Amino acid sequence: MGGMIKITLIIMPTLDENGLESEISKHFGKTLYFTIIEFEDDEIKDIKVIESISRHKGGTKTPSEIIIDSKADMLICGGLGSKAVSMLQNKGITVFSGATGKVKDVINEWKQGKLPIANEGSCVEGH
Repeated sequence: MGGMIKITLIIMPTLDENGLESEISKHFGKTLYFTIIEFEDDEIKDIKVIESISRHKGGTKTPSEIIIDSKADMLICGGLGSKAVSMLQNKGITVFSGATGKVKDVINEWKQGKLPIANEGSCVEGH
């Protein structure tokens, strides 16, 4: 028997539906899309894009609730409010902030351990 396959789901707020080529959305709360990347043993296995129909757009969920429902293990974003950080961390989701650029570049930064883990003071949206 081989070892356990490690599957990690990473979700990122993005500006469009272009997968790895999408730009990270700087405004977590107003993002149009979430790109979900499924890693299996550090290799990208699947890429999904979901529309963010949050309360800002007539939906019923906050972006944090959309993320929790997605079953993601990690959120990588530019910045978000402390309420969102604690809500996600309470659900066992690791939050990385400070990401900019294309999804594929952000993934490389994450793999190299260059992204900071968000804490209560990571809000950079000018709230």
